Amino acid sequence: MLDRRDFLKILAAAGAAQGLGPAHALFAQQGTTLRKGQYAPGRIANELTLYLPGEEETLRAVPSVSGLAGDALTVKLGAESASIKTGDAFHGWRLLTIAGMNGVETAIFEKHVTHRGALAYVTEERGTIAWIPKYVGDLSKIRPRPTHTPHGVKLERAPRYIPGPDVTGEYLLNSNEDPCFENVAALGEEYIGWTLVANEQGGPKSCLYLEADGISREIAGKPEGEGTWEPDQVGAYFDPAALLSDDNPKLYAYRKGYSKRTLLGGYLPVANIGVWNAEYSCGYEVMVLLPPGEDAKPIGRVRSMVPDTQRSSEKDIDGTLFVDRYWNCGPQEFYSELAGIWNRWSSLYDAAMPISIPDEALLNAARGGITLSRCSYRGLEPTYQIGEGAYTKIPERSHALFPVAHYEFVWVQQLWNLNADADAYFDHYLDKYVLPNGDFLYNTQDQVEAPLNIGIFLTNSARSWDYGHDLDALRRRLPVLERMIDFVLTRYEYSKQAYSAGDRRRGLIYGSPEADLGDPHNDFPASHPLYYQNSVWTWRGFTEHARCLRSASAAAHDDALRAAADKYAALAQEMRGLIQSSLEATLALRNTAMKEAGITPFTPDDIHRDPKDLSSYENHRFMQDWFTADWGDETLDLGHLKHREIAGLQIIGLHTDGAWARTSNFMDHGSLSVKIRQKDYRPFLLNLYALLCYACDPGSGYAPEDAFIPGSFPGEGNRYGWASVVNSTLQPALGLRWLLCYEETHADVCHLQKAAPKDWFTAGKTISVQHCPTRFGQVSWTTHALDDHHWTITLEVETGFSGDIVLHIHPRSGEAIRTATVGTVDQDTITLLHPLFASQTRFEIDIT
Repeated sequence: MLDRRDFLKILAAAGAAQGLGPAHALFAQQGTTLRKGQYAPGRIANELTLYLPGEEETLRAVPSVSGLAGDALTVKLGAESASIKTGDAFHGWRLLTIAGMNGVETAIFEKHVTHRGALAYVTEERGTIAWIPKYVGDLSKIRPRPTHTPHGVKLERAPRYIPGPDVTGEYLLNSNEDPCFENVAALGEEYIGWTLVANEQGGPKSCLYLEADGISREIAGKPEGEGTWEPDQVGAYFDPAALLSDDNPKLYAYRKGYSKRTLLGGYLPVANIGVWNAEYSCGYEVMVLLPPGEDAKPIGRVRSMVPDTQRSSEKDIDGTLFVDRYWNCGPQEFYSELAGIWNRWSSLYDAAMPISIPDEALLNAARGGITLSRCSYRGLEPTYQIGEGAYTKIPERSHALFPVAHYEFVWVQQLWNLNADADAYFDHYLDKYVLPNGDFLYNTQDQVEAPLNIGIFLTNSARSWDYGHDLDALRRRLPVLERMIDFVLTRYEYSKQAYSAGDRRRGLIYGSPEADLGDPHNDFPASHPLYYQNSVWTWRGFTEHARCLRSASAAAHDDALRAAADKYAALAQEMRGLIQSSLEATLALRNTAMKEAGITPFTPDDIHRDPKDLSSYENHRFMQDWFTADWGDETLDLGHLKHREIAGLQIIGLHTDGAWARTSNFMDHGSLSVKIRQKDYRPFLLNLYALLCYACDPGSGYAPEDAFIPGSFPGEGNRYGWASVVNSTLQPALGLRWLLCYEETHADVCHLQKAAPKDWFTAGKTISVQHCPTRFGQVSWTTHALDDHHWTITLEVETGFSGDIVLHIHPRSGEAIRTATVGTVDQDTITLLHPLFASQTRFEIDIT
């Protein structure tokens, strides 16, 4: 069986490559006219979430009901009322069914506007009890995502990839707009992914993946799997063709791009897909969900357009004829189960950290990533694969135990104020999949991951304490963490004993730098170069663990915890000294070309490099791990970023693998982590929106381990590369949290809105975040733009908030902030120093 990158090496050796094509030349031709900051890039509307004027108000205006009896009721909206029955419409709201829910008769309505719609659950006594957004609207508006490239700069994949300048990235960064969905997506073809149907109990055993036309990837017999050897006889497990209103397949045939793949509600594990056939002006909509339970069976609905000549149908708001048919259920069961799923996930996010931002698609992608990841775990059992695919392992072993997936899965939930939930997953993994010697079970099976993961797990543990202050949870973890610490300390002590003072290898941690390069039978001190990221993350983990123990000891008045904190703080200080000495000596020994280019070495032996040489693993993994560890030396961070640029291995802000126009987005939390630390926030935005527009399907959330750019799809290339995985799926969630709230590592400073785009600060726009956890305490705030030059911020911090807060405002004009009623103004920031919070926790700030 090929490793996930073996095919890349083979193709690279053969000279096969793909790339960006003619954009370099086109941009060069435009160079004389495209002056920095003085041109507007091409834009498209984000039809995934777009409302046309007045449409949101019509969808929010839900009728009241009375006299529910059988399949009939009375509806009222404003001064107008009518008696209707199931299938009838009133002001565009069609009555789908009346179902008894918790003993209460509930009317379920549906309405569509141009690009989206809504389902409304309405009772006589309480009115609207649930309003579920839909992102499938008028089927005739479904089309491939358009492009708009007025200056000829575009993303294309040519027959060969030629490393060179990141033309598309520079085109956006040099324009007069901040990167956003509308201008990033305008440059190239979309990623067309599958849509997951799943629950939190069944994992890959009971989930379904629906292709772009709504047909399941799984064949008949799912989930038991009988008939897997005869797919042509048994067919797909779910095929909407059996539920369409006409037997003529031509009427509904899918053509590339003419589908809208979404998660119902924006982030539910419920597929909602619209398909349009432009030739025959016919289409259909699919909804499929999986009720809770390990052995649950999926149920579905197909709403299909019918020819005008057919009579057994219902008319939509535009007069088009439709029929509804249900699969494995009736309408009452379907909408009852859907209501439970909506309540589960909407209440989870609304209770934990309510957020409202001007970019609904980005917020949905972030929440959806968490949902899809949690619904890919089998209960608490871990996974790397989203849904079912190449990385699925049951019973859980090997890829399912990938430490890199689990640490980001825990990390993201902590940042989204789901700390208690994250603890349950975290502790299960520690208890079951860390060996008595402190090593990961993963490392004894097929591959060996980097020892740096121990540092990351220690940091996750510290963050759990910071956000939850759960002393019992911390104490439960400590015995396992001690074993992990002992494991990595053995390697640290080895290098201190094996190498004398002054040797650049002294104090560095040996081990594999990445799973694909690690062999359980060859994991010795000389097996790999001494990569700095292994040592730096170990130092970071010890530093955070010591800080955590010191805080916990003060809270519990526990001398043992204080002693352990002092011990690990001393070790961390010693480690940093040895790593720093090695780095300084290695930097001094670099050849002239490396020094002139200012690039950062990966190992002590990395001193004789041509700056144009950068391997795939160095670009997509080694420097990413360096970035996430946050060593604190910006020069070294920028040295790696320069190396990527000099080697020409970057497309629209994303790193590439080298031989292909392909990004390994499963590790791009590294790039996001280093770019959010920069003063200029726009490269971070470019990175985040490039991931959303080209490294995943932004509607369904399908995000492969490695994405070809642009216009890729599941099935292109190696099956491991196009497998949707946890890390890739969670990048929008990590990126949005940092965009909104970022805690500095080396100072007690919390940044709010650090990377929010200028458009979010224009008249009428609002940014609102509540109960956002930080290590200083929780913070809530709402920023409202009265006009393009005047904002109000309501800020509330938890009692005892111990960090400084820096509020960022990015006016569309680029002008500096002039006044703020609280805090110190500096260009585009207002700083509130933490002593201010000792006497006041709520602030109303007026800013011009």
